[in-house]
Amino acid sequence: MAQEEGPEIVPEITCQEIAQWASAYLDEHVEDERKRQIAVHLAICAGCETYVKQIATIRDAVGLLPKLDEQPSDLHCLRQAFLTRIH
Repeated sequence: MAQEEGPEIVPEITCQEIAQWASAYLDEHVEDERKRQIAVHLAICAGCETYVKQIATIRDAVGLLPKLDEQPSDLHCLRQAFLTRIH
C-alpha cells in the first residue's frame, strides 16, 4: 500500500526576496501580509532562517558599538587633508 503524502508547502516568496526584505522585516517595517509570507518562508527554509538570524546578530552587535561624535572642526580638517592630497 502506497503512503499518501500531504500537500507540499510552497513558500509564497523566494529566498532572494527574503534577502531583500530581511532588514525591513527585522525593523518591523513590513505590512502584515508580507510579514506573514516571510514568517512562513522562514519556518520552512532553514537557510533563510539562519541568514535572517545572522543579520539580526550583526545589527545587534553594531548597535552596541560606541557612537562617534564628529566635531565640525574634525570634518573641516579631513576635507582640507583630502583636498591637499588631490592637488
